[in-house]
Amino acid sequence: MSVQDIQKQLKEQGIDTIEAGFSDFQGALRGKRFPLRQLPELLHNGFATCRAALAWDIQCGIFPIPLASFENGYPDLVARPILETLRPVPWRPGSAFVLSDIFDTEGNPLPESPREVLKKTLAHAKTLGYRPLVGAELEFYLLNENNQPVFSEIQAYSLSLGASLEYVIRDIRNHLEAFGIEVEASNTEYGPAQIEINLTYGDALQVADQTILFKNAVKEIAHQHGLRATFMAKPWEDQSGSGLHLHQSLWDLERSRNLFAENPEIASQYLAGLLVTLPELSVFGAPSINAYKRVSENSFAPTNASWGGDNRTVAVRSLLNQSSGSRLELRSGAADANPYLAIAASIAGGLYGITHKLKPPVRSEGNAYLASEPALAGTLKEALDRLEKGHYAREAFGDKLVDHFLALGRHEQALYEKVVTDSERNRYLITP
Repeated sequence: MSVQDIQKQLKEQGIDTIEAGFSDFQGALRGKRFPLRQLPELLHNGFATCRAALAWDIQCGIFPIPLASFENGYPDLVARPILETLRPVPWRPGSAFVLSDIFDTEGNPLPESPREVLKKTLAHAKTLGYRPLVGAELEFYLLNENNQPVFSEIQAYSLSLGASLEYVIRDIRNHLEAFGIEVEASNTEYGPAQIEINLTYGDALQVADQTILFKNAVKEIAHQHGLRATFMAKPWEDQSGSGLHLHQSLWDLERSRNLFAENPEIASQYLAGLLVTLPELSVFGAPSINAYKRVSENSFAPTNASWGGDNRTVAVRSLLNQSSGSRLELRSGAADANPYLAIAASIAGGLYGITHKLKPPVRSEGNAYLASEPALAGTLKEALDRLEKGHYAREAFGDKLVDHFLALGRHEQALYEKVVTDSERNRYLITP
């Protein structure tokens, strides 16, 4: 179908606006809106925007960083829409959305683009003869206008309390399906008004794309119901944190055979790679100050690089011997992670284990919080120090990406260390 035919079809569907977007480094959608008549030009040439969109912090704060600064004049990047991702937005009549890849003005892919990082990782997997498949589980809280959970009870998997939120969760599920994002299931989680929605297993890049769009859709649809959705990793110190769990397996290039099921040695080596690289690479799944506050003993968030069977206290849950469903579940990620980077890091770690023919440590039985496996970082500062001193990420992603990630992380850490919190005032303002 030609672009003109697509344009005509969209017009017949009542579409008058094209939203072209891409993921910033934090995982938020950035982009522009265009009249439908601009579609041919948009697909041919893309659109320009300031490189700051990949270089600012979560609140769009700017600071000196090589990609974009006052020293280099904050130059443009070019976003080129990916035609096969073009689709109507079912919860916003009149609009269609298209995802974009990021290039410099000379037409070179920007290595600091999160989507490019994952594409590079998958290209490496392809040269080894592997096709990674991923399934994403994401948790979030639904809040009222006062930014408090819409109910106070903790009732995980409750059909009754879940029914009280069906007016919005059903809307989310149905709109996601109409948007081309297949939902496996939804349920209440272990926090007041905390929800988990599982997306269907699929090719790693497609699942990362869908996870970015999913998070944006959940926020928009919740807002239409007068609510707010937050993917903050740990909104309240006395309530459950929100995670990003990644189920993953390797298939042949035709996606006809699950190699984890056929070849236990490949699965074992991949598992070993996940574990040996996790103390360094886990920062890509936990990129914020707040992400580390969800991690503690008996929290269902792992504290060490352990693995086990059907065991939710470990970092990697081994769900092998399940035929085509054989997979490994990485449980260390936080809900505020950029899914492109989190998925890329986990696959890069697994592939490292295969290429170096590693063997996993002894399987953890029972409570893995008591295991002696290498500890995961307990703070963002510690995680960034490990990344800076390590070599796995630089080998997999290159210096530009790692240095960019470190600069953004150090900026976040510096801001945090200057803040005087309510907790400090409550404790120290009036002393004996």
